[in-house]
Amino acid sequence: MALLIIQHHVGDFETFKKIFLEDEDRRRRGGSQGARVHRVANDRNDVWVVLEFDTAEHAREHAEGLELHEAITWATGNVSMPHFVVLEPVMTAEA
Repeated sequence: MALLIIQHHVGDFETFKKIFLEDEDRRRRGGSQGARVHRVANDRNDVWVVLEFDTAEHAREHAEGLELHEAITWATGNVSMPHFVVLEPVMTAEA
């Protein structure tokens, strides 16, 4: 499973949350198999989104899609440019 990690600073977390939850269908259409949202402990507007995809190529395609960039602009209030990174698994361990 590949991960697409999106880090960005949002203008208002509650606005971001509402838009993110409403955007689930679009993420599914883009191939996302699940999502988690994290934020920096001492900055509630510094948000990290982790999306799961079956392949790194699908994650990259999603990251490059115009729809995602439009959704991020709405969700962040255009406060900052998000940073994207695609990770692919190479090793696992029990602990």
